[in-house]
Amino acid sequence: MKNFLIDYTVYMRMLATQHRRIHHTADKPHFFRGELQEFFEGLRSRVEFPCLITESSEVEYTGTRQNLAKRRTTSFIVADSYENVGDFSEMEEKMSGCEMIAEELLGRMLTDTDKPFHSVDIEGIEGQYLANDAQRYVGYRVNLTLVEPGVCTYNKEAWDEES
Repeated sequence: MKNFLIDYTVYMRMLATQHRRIHHTADKPHFFRGELQEFFEGLRSRVEFPCLITESSEVEYTGTRQNLAKRRTTSFIVADSYENVGDFSEMEEKMSGCEMIAEELLGRMLTDTDKPFHSVDIEGIEGQYLANDAQRYVGYRVNLTLVEPGVCTYNKEAWDEES
């Protein structure tokens, strides 16, 4: 049986490891699981920049009884640091770099055949710039919906026979 949460985290960590600008390793962590709130509370003590942060998801079931699909709405953030408070040119340069990396990750998610989800709902993808001025880092957040068709809600093997 697949475990989406574990498989998805492993998949996103693999993308962070293989991407040349992120280059996550155990010694230099550029990947972690977190939430948007943590972006604004402070990351500097936990990660190297640039980094990839994957967020939790919300699940919606759609379709019919015979053809049920699971739709997971989730987000990921690519973040990078900058040196000087108020240096808007550097901030915009770093934001653009985060957006480019996020789009490269998204392109990989759209084209990979071995991934823990079937497809990405193209119509629902959104992006937004983020800035944490107090900590001197910026980011780009991608919101997307991952689709898993053919979800079976009844498993005969999960039930004891009636006596």
